Amino acid sequence: MAHGAPVDERERIGPLEVAGGGRDQVRGGRPDGATIHETHASRAVDADAAAREDLASFERGVLAGTPRSTIEKTAPEKWIAALALPELPIRYGAKLVEYLRFFKDDAKGQALMRGWLRRMNRYEHVLRPILKEVGVPEDLVFVAMAESGFQPHRRSRVGAAGLWQFMEPTGKVYGLEQNYWVDERHDIERSTYAAAAYLKDLRVRFGSWEMALAAFNGGYGLAMTAIARANSNNFWALCEIESGLPHATTLYVPKILAAALVGRNRAAFKLGPDLSDSLPPLHFVKVNVPPGTALSAVAKAIDEDPALIEELNAQLIRKRTPPGRSYPVRIPKAKLAAWERGGVRDGAGGDHIQHVVAYGETVAAIAQRYGATEVQLRKLNGLEDNGELERGVVLLVPRGSAAAAPASTDRLLVPAPKVAVGADQRLVFFVVARSTTPRGLADAFSVPWDSIVAWNDLDPQARLQPGQVLQIVVPKSFDAKAAKIVVLEQSAVDLVVRGSREHLEAGLKQRGLVRRGYKTRKGDTLEKIGKRFDLTDGDLARINGIDRNHDPAVGELLVVYVKSGETRGTVDAPAPRGNAGPAPDDLRANVAAEDVDATRYAATADDPSAASAVDNPVPSTEETNSLPGKRGWSKRGKHKTTPPKKSSKKKTG
Repeated sequence: MAHGAPVDERERIGPLEVAGGGRDQVRGGRPDGATIHETHASRAVDADAAAREDLASFERGVLAGTPRSTIEKTAPEKWIAALALPELPIRYGAKLVEYLRFFKDDAKGQALMRGWLRRMNRYEHVLRPILKEVGVPEDLVFVAMAESGFQPHRRSRVGAAGLWQFMEPTGKVYGLEQNYWVDERHDIERSTYAAAAYLKDLRVRFGSWEMALAAFNGGYGLAMTAIARANSNNFWALCEIESGLPHATTLYVPKILAAALVGRNRAAFKLGPDLSDSLPPLHFVKVNVPPGTALSAVAKAIDEDPALIEELNAQLIRKRTPPGRSYPVRIPKAKLAAWERGGVRDGAGGDHIQHVVAYGETVAAIAQRYGATEVQLRKLNGLEDNGELERGVVLLVPRGSAAAAPASTDRLLVPAPKVAVGADQRLVFFVVARSTTPRGLADAFSVPWDSIVAWNDLDPQARLQPGQVLQIVVPKSFDAKAAKIVVLEQSAVDLVVRGSREHLEAGLKQRGLVRRGYKTRKGDTLEKIGKRFDLTDGDLARINGIDRNHDPAVGELLVVYVKSGETRGTVDAPAPRGNAGPAPDDLRANVAAEDVDATRYAATADDPSAASAVDNPVPSTEETNSLPGKRGWSKRGKHKTTPPKKSSKKKTG
């Protein structure tokens, strides 16, 4: 997906007003602070962003100055004592009281709570029975209120999603399907079952709803650490001591309790009991539709607002049912008769065929293969950038597209370090796409990432860029088609030693230029020489590795790039500076046949730096950089597992 702010939106950075779209373009569409393991992140979606910022401003202002104080069992004010209590434990402290005042007396707090209650009316009748069925208090529905404001599409900046703001790992633990087409963290019913089960489990573990809610917010590992360090299982005590719980978590629990009190006492907060603009309860039924059916087609068939159908089926993140299977879609119960008269029937996906993405494929390449356009594929598959194309994803392709354009016959120039290839091995070449990551490469080719680093003299701490071509040493028996990887064989590329004369001359030839030498004369300056050969003084300085203010001595030999056939006044160019040819033996990556077998690294899977794929690694690889393998994944492609946690970073309002 495209990330960040739209082109016309401004972002404030200190005293500056910065173009959000411009920053996004500089970052290449990646989120701020992304690591080299990330190819993309889903755009944050928050319809209540302005109101939530008002809440955050209140928390930064009023609550930041709230002193740590002992919790009271009795209400500190008469109007609070008169409130009906929810099915959750209420203990009164300064933060809870301030939240209640904010929702009762502050215009911004009133506006936020009015919006939440307005939407709550649409889904409360769906969520409460599920919570009761699982065996938890129905008033936990107010967790969804604070988490998402009952916006099924909501997605935080750190990736929490849906009514209950599940993070990916926890969602998977609790059975929520998450793939290219479907993300059940956004599913109204299934995410509620998962949240109820998760909260119930946390309650079993900690024994109190306050600690269970704290763990739901910050992760149960964090909650256990806080308990161990303070030697207390009392949430309120952990809030009062230094370095107890994160500040966001100390706010989260009283905020949930305050929301529950408001929901139970709407009249006391001037919010009801019935808000005139509340959304009516939405009753729906499920109807099966063919594979690949657009939600817009469902809406059209029953004459319904497409936005409502998309909200009811927010788990269909591409606004289309997944290929390969029929799928139950929610429609308003009142529209069932219209559906039965003429809903979407078999053949709705008949205009499409399916394509399974291979590792390294791009939208442009797939479009060319089928004779479709890139715009068609992106629109059909809800695809906004290449970062989402991963191996095994099933895409829809228009059936009966025009004949595919012939593939380019141009050979790809590949400058790369020299590597020794064993008798039972061969070199293949992989073109980096936006979706390429170190972990993905290591998993796809079943080789350690530090081997790929060494073979290509990469900086393992820098991000791979689309269009880079990597050389990979594989066994002769390697079958790219079976592995679903797009590779080029050595016979299809022009492989040259990076930095060699051959490399430089081949690259210049593609631009219609040749590499020549020029002996400077009396009175020559870089500017004069540049004008003679249609170069700038900056070009000459960059080519020759000198300062642009350099005053050349008479007879000095400079390298110039000139048009082929216009070499008059030049001489043979000197050898390239720097890496002029094959690396010395003591710096060359010399990979033995058995090194390609990833099983050799099994004994060091937990310490990627302990094993090396090279006998003599080249500079700027594993001996001089911290390998990314230390950051959460092993050489064998198995992620290190941690208990499912809810990130506390997302709970700031």
